[in-house]
Amino acid sequence: MKAVFVVCVAAISVMMVQGQGIPIANCPKGEHSVLYCPQMAEPSCDNPTVHEMKFPGPCDIPQCFCNTPTVRNTKTGKCVKLADC
Repeated sequence: MKAVFVVCVAAISVMMVQGQGIPIANCPKGEHSVLYCPQMAEPSCDNPTVHEMKFPGPCDIPQCFCNTPTVRNTKTGKCVKLADC
């Protein structure tokens, strides 16, 4: 009886999680969707690592980050190699 209860609880849990999709951003080519909580700042020419934002936004909004090994050029908004910054 105990095993049946555990199986039922596990099945219900799986169904509930599958019904809640993780939000994904539709990113341009060369970028990918990330979902940090709290939000993090993407690597850029000025700071080439993922780092804390000065004013983080809500957790449920996905962001587009440049694919590795590129970083965001904050002047142009494009993904570039760090050597091209």
